[in-house]
Amino acid sequence: MDARLSVGEDAVAPVEQALATELAAVPPGSEQAKAAKELGAALLRRASLDNQAEQRRADRIADLQSGVDAVLPGTAGAAETLLEALSENADELAARALSDPDVAEALRDIASLLVETDLPEVTPHRSNTPSRDASTAYQTTARPTVSEEQLLACLRAHSKPGVTIHRITDLRMLSGGFSKEMLAATVEHSAGTDDIVIRKVAAGRTATTLGGEFAALSFAWQGGVPVAEPLWLDEHALGMPAFATRRVAGECLGDVWGPAAPVEREAASAIAAALARLHSLDTAGLTDAPLPPMVTQREIISAIEERRGVLDAVSTPSTPFAALFALVLGWLRAHAPDDVRDPVLVHGDFGLHNLLLDGTTLTAVLDWERSHLGHPAEDLTYLRPSIEPVLDWELFLAAYQDAGGPTPDADRLTFYTVWHDVWRGISAYRMRTKFLTDPRKISDAMAGLLMTPRFLLRAARTAFRL
Repeated sequence: MDARLSVGEDAVAPVEQALATELAAVPPGSEQAKAAKELGAALLRRASLDNQAEQRRADRIADLQSGVDAVLPGTAGAAETLLEALSENADELAARALSDPDVAEALRDIASLLVETDLPEVTPHRSNTPSRDASTAYQTTARPTVSEEQLLACLRAHSKPGVTIHRITDLRMLSGGFSKEMLAATVEHSAGTDDIVIRKVAAGRTATTLGGEFAALSFAWQGGVPVAEPLWLDEHALGMPAFATRRVAGECLGDVWGPAAPVEREAASAIAAALARLHSLDTAGLTDAPLPPMVTQREIISAIEERRGVLDAVSTPSTPFAALFALVLGWLRAHAPDDVRDPVLVHGDFGLHNLLLDGTTLTAVLDWERSHLGHPAEDLTYLRPSIEPVLDWELFLAAYQDAGGPTPDADRLTFYTVWHDVWRGISAYRMRTKFLTDPRKISDAMAGLLMTPRFLLRAARTAFRL
């Protein structure tokens, strides 16, 4: 379990330490050094604002007390006491708000106040102009964590009968997610040459989901979804679980916030067709998935409670952002939809940052670590910020349905919009705690300090209609 942070935990000093470490690893005066300094400025500004959250709450204590009086009469005290009461009663308050307009309005006011005190200067997701974002654009320097000798031995163990592996060239790290490492290599063998990608659990990360990810990827491959061809899975040879795929041509044109480069409308249509194909597969042949299903309402609530457990493990109600997260989790529980009638394999992270495009051709859907059985609306709501800047959303839905995708309902779309931002926001929040207690990786700072408030702001605005 991660150590909890106190409300007064300093965020500036860890940023300064990580930035110094990063700058020492890149050539002085280089473009990467310039980019690191620009990122550092954004991180230091955010850290400074987080450090001032306690004072901003104190300045607005009368407004906070008034909001609490409206929903929890008889609760009084300092900001810490009021936030604790809100967090502990978040589920009850959200349930009351379903039938009591006054409670709903009071919760909206409280959420708006917490946005002002905890999330100053946080901008919503960007507009229709494709651009790089400071929270995702910087690529830290990293060396492969696997030697050529280790990988060569692993490849020989998994080679096809009659094929002799000769050598590996061009072994390098690729940019990728936070919990997995991505390596590329060229393999020379008796039958020719292959370019492969190795996806490996990062040291210190949970190692239990990679087998399910490989199973979901293989299922999608067999079902005709455009994915990189799965080659083999090995639980031990590289020190942590890993699997290999063939390398596919193409590039990612966006990040978790949306497009970072222009995307042709024909490409958006190809994405609609691929998603419809995924959601039309008969899941009877799916042997495993990395995440538990979200099919029944009980399973959906269990997923919400898992996020609450992560939040509680890394924060107290007075830690920056924690009380607002608790209120949004309460909203999710109160609005949990009914059982899914026709579950599909949900990718769970279906955005431009995980789609390889070669011109207008979708060549591969990447990163299946959040896949599970669930409702198609999960993927649609996740994808929407990637699509709207390049294609009218209703036109995209029409293309998706023409290709065989089911028609989603509005309430589920709203629920899963909030769900995705909460899921990602709390994952980033956990990395915030990790960074502040062990400030070695600037990538942890990017996720924890810059992504967390952006995800939370979007979730709160959707849930409480701010």
